[in-house]
Amino acid sequence: MSRVADRFGRAAATYESATPIQHEVAGRLTGLILAFGATQGARVAEFGCGTGYLARALSPELRPSLWVATDLAPAMAVAARASTPLVAVMDAARPALKPGFDLVCSSLTLQWLADPAATVAAWRGLVRPGGRLAVATLLDGSFAEWRGALSDAGAASPGPAFPSLEEARAWFGADAAIQAVTLSERHPSALAFLRALRASGTDAADSGALGAGIMRRAMAAFEARGGAVAYRVLLAVETAGA
Repeated sequence: MSRVADRFGRAAATYESATPIQHEVAGRLTGLILAFGATQGARVAEFGCGTGYLARALSPELRPSLWVATDLAPAMAVAARASTPLVAVMDAARPALKPGFDLVCSSLTLQWLADPAATVAAWRGLVRPGGRLAVATLLDGSFAEWRGALSDAGAASPGPAFPSLEEARAWFGADAAIQAVTLSERHPSALAFLRALRASGTDAADSGALGAGIMRRAMAAFEARGGAVAYRVLLAVETAGA
């Protein structure tokens, strides 16, 4: 996990300008949470807060009595303090919080963790009876265009293997509200795409592990595919005890 923290920590200063999809996902997750009639004055815990997208979208609507934001990268935690003052550096897979929250939430963090199912179970354990667990995470098919370009160039696909919708659906209760959406982001060139990945901390290309020849072929193949990148996203809200 230290590699993940280092990568996102380095991106803290550029994250806001490089992540329109992450911003949109936070807004969509906010809408789904509010559709469940979230109560004013809620006690909220957030994992993987980044620079505070979800807090900025949801706090004005929810007016929480407590919002504990956490992130593994210290630099991200510092950046998030502009959105919510109570921020802690914490491994989302090992939440060091006491149960009793009205809402436990996380947007686009779960896909970077080694055991998402166990992490969801740990987060669920922090929710009071009748409270909500709300999560957005990436599904398989995300970055398919870049992965395809790498395959065209003769390289293996780097980065994590994201779960299928069926696999991710099983992490949540049978009565959870589930949405699966595909969002697209177009880049003017392969170089712009790779720079955006690095600026966001994602760096799914792991370009440092690829030879120059492979990178040139992959970048040309990516541009031939049109320069668009898909993000397949699962949005889930479940009620504790439901």
